[in-house]
Amino acid sequence: MAQNQSQPRRLRTGVGRVLTGIAAGAALGAAASALMRVKHRGAPETRNAPVADSRPWEAATDLLRTGVCLVDDHNRVLYANRVARDLGLVDDHEIVSLTLRALLAQARRSGRYRDAEVEVPGRVMGEPSAVSVRITPLPDGVSVAEFQDISELHRLERVRRDFVANISHELKTPVGAMQILAEALKDASEDPDASARFATRIQSESKRMNHLVTDLLELSRLQGAEKLPDPEPVEVDRIVAEAFDQTRIAAEEKGIELKHSGVAGTEVLGSEPQLVTAVKNLVGNAISYSPEQTVVEVSTSVRSPNGHLAGARMVCIAVRDEGIGIPAEELDRIFERFYRVDSARSRATGGTGLGLAIVKHVAVNHGGRVEVSSMPEAGSVFTLMLPARSLLSDDTAPESGAIGTDQQAAR
Repeated sequence: MAQNQSQPRRLRTGVGRVLTGIAAGAALGAAASALMRVKHRGAPETRNAPVADSRPWEAATDLLRTGVCLVDDHNRVLYANRVARDLGLVDDHEIVSLTLRALLAQARRSGRYRDAEVEVPGRVMGEPSAVSVRITPLPDGVSVAEFQDISELHRLERVRRDFVANISHELKTPVGAMQILAEALKDASEDPDASARFATRIQSESKRMNHLVTDLLELSRLQGAEKLPDPEPVEVDRIVAEAFDQTRIAAEEKGIELKHSGVAGTEVLGSEPQLVTAVKNLVGNAISYSPEQTVVEVSTSVRSPNGHLAGARMVCIAVRDEGIGIPAEELDRIFERFYRVDSARSRATGGTGLGLAIVKHVAVNHGGRVEVSSMPEAGSVFTLMLPARSLLSDDTAPESGAIGTDQQAAR
């Protein structure tokens, strides 16, 4: 049934792409014809003929997401739209790229179109861009060059390769460990203590692999593999309480106090399971990277763009710890999949390297964002910011700490 339902969607997508291509091709052809008429309007045989105004076609091609350029047989630029100029391969008068000049010469000699990929140097120390180029020769020595910036496609391909490499490594490690432990368990069948020790290790590795697969499935759903659930009103207090329930055992093992403070009664619109997962991941991270006998505090507040409570539009769920902190140079990368500041410590705590990536996608899917501030050896604060559904009035909003839901583990 699902397959039958997906076929119309794929068909609509395919038809849309075809129509888009036809429209773009028509615009290119019309623009080329119009511009050629303008170019040759001084010729004797056409001097008295009506001349087409090229401005509408130029405006139309400037709206295309594809770069378009008309070049004569001396590599002079007759016309280049905005995208073509912005890519840096041409300017208003000539072809800048030597590779593009060579490609034009090949197309003219063969009389057939030529495809290639050109690297364009980045501006002001920026990364180079990858541009897909197609040259189509026309009569009278004129050629049409089409440009498409495919840098993002290259980036996504690198991400895909890195993901495959990372997931292969992450799965191979516990599977290999379980294989070795199973062999050791078999050899230690007459030693009950050794057997119990190996069985415990196997259980630990299997849990780690289960967590990894669970996080991968969750991340896949958040990235669009499945339709997101319809948004519903969700109480932030319930989100925090459920996150505490799911992390309390880990906190008790380290004697960490879980504390909730801030404004009560706030609501957001979204998926409660996803929001609980996001806050649970933040609290779990705080517990994992905090020393024993410390405090992990979740504070709820409401903010407006100017930072005042009145007219606030965002609910902020801040998770504060007293842990090891994060170096400043690592802050930009901690939300990447499988990225770990300290790989050895992360694996020792059972982390999959996907928790913060899940938090980021939950925030984005709910129209919000996640921010982090940290100082090494002083702790970190992760703040999940979500659009508020309803807010308490200023005279009824409780002060910080008035929620009264402090949950203390064994200290």
